[in-house]
Amino acid sequence: MKGIYLAGCYPDADTFTRSSAAVAEAGFDFLEVGIPFNDPIADGPVIAGAIHESLARGVSPLDVMENIESLRHIPIKKYVMTYANIIHAYGIPEFSERMAGLLEGVIIPDIPNRMAGLFLEKGFGLPIVPFATLETRESDMALINESQSEIIYFVGVRGITGSNSDFTAPELVDKIRMIRDNTDKKVIIGFGIKTGSDARQACALGDGYVVGTEAVMRQKKPEALKAYLRSLI
Repeated sequence: MKGIYLAGCYPDADTFTRSSAAVAEAGFDFLEVGIPFNDPIADGPVIAGAIHESLARGVSPLDVMENIESLRHIPIKKYVMTYANIIHAYGIPEFSERMAGLLEGVIIPDIPNRMAGLFLEKGFGLPIVPFATLETRESDMALINESQSEIIYFVGVRGITGSNSDFTAPELVDKIRMIRDNTDKKVIIGFGIKTGSDARQACALGDGYVVGTEAVMRQKKPEALKAYLRSLI
């Protein structure tokens, strides 16, 4: 599964929609949409910059949700990446009810896997995508496998988005092998995918990848984004 992260409503709703369509047309399997949050702890300077630019223009979570609703006609799986406060402020069951039928799942980087159950207990009805990292142990896999998500988001670096990753590092190779041996879910590698070579190595190691920083760098210009997407496939 190959995916692209785009910042919601960035630089505006129309351009975001055109960029989303370009991702589908290029043959990618899923789109990950970021909802702006004023403390994006997992994001590097490029994505954080786009998020803060959107917030300065007054883009709200509701704006992004409406933009996602407008993507119904685009034939691609969709995930949302956002933070716990955004969902809590909107209403935990209300958020999932509104997005039901539109999203395959939600990625919430400030909720540890062990805390996902608290959202579910409060009526959250969408799959919460579990994370795995270089620190994930075999004993952690039972909890990860409890998720209804079809994917595991593997953070391939110790750092933030935009960091570099070494896909030949024995630690990384061994960890992904261990995770794949202990799950039926697809292991999607994020963080550190920049080039076509990176993408091919990620697919050889896991079940796919998601690219964020390099895509957001080109998101203001859909034609430049299209050229970049072609370089990854």
